[in-house]
Order: sequence, then structure tokens, then C-alpha cells
Amino acid sequence: MNEKILLLLAVVGVFFLVSSVVLLHLGKIIDRFPPKDGAPRTGSITGPVESTKIAVVLFWIMFLPGAWAVLQEEIVIIILGITLLFAICLFMLTAVVFSFAVLSSMGRRKNENGEVSGE
Repeated sequence: MNEKILLLLAVVGVFFLVSSVVLLHLGKIIDRFPPKDGAPRTGSITGPVESTKIAVVLFWIMFLPGAWAVLQEEIVIIILGITLLFAICLFMLTAVVFSFAVLSSMGRRKNENGEVSGE
């Protein structure tokens, strides 16, 4: 087995673990902001925390077959695994950037209303 692939898989796994924790934390922070109308949030599946948890679970479900495929001997399966890992890496980066953008937008809206921004 190629040690470079194992090292790369370990680095990607650590990156994905950190990204998952950051994404879950951002979901909790976003959920703390009050809605525009001031009504309390309901705990539905479309809420920030719940949808973030679903995205992270789906992400890890996709990571496991990608990691398995990278460790195989056939070149086609290795390429499929690398492609899957790259795709979910882009998914995770997009989710983190989008969460930061939403948090920034909500903080800006709160400042425009004359309130002090913060957690």
C-alpha cells in the first residue's frame, strides 16, 4: 500500500473532523440569533442546528466509502475514491464559508437595528 495515500487520507480526515466541529459550532451560533419577526425559533428539521447535523452526518457517510475506495488496489476505484473525497471536501468548504457569510449577514442586520452585536 502506498504510504503517501495513507498520509494524505489521514490529513484529509483530520481536516474534515475540524471542519465538522466548526460547522456544528457555527450552526449553534446562528441558531442563537433571534429571527427578524422576534418570534422564538421552533426546533424543526429546517433549523440551523438540525440541518447542520444532517449535513455533517451525510458528509461522514460519504467520507467512509471514499476512504475505502482510496485504499483499494484497482486504479479506477482509487480514482473514484479521490473524486468522492475531493467533492465532499468542496462541499465542506462551501458549507463553512456559507455559514460564516450567514453569521456575518445576521450580525450586520443586528448592528443596523441599533443593537450591540455579539454572542
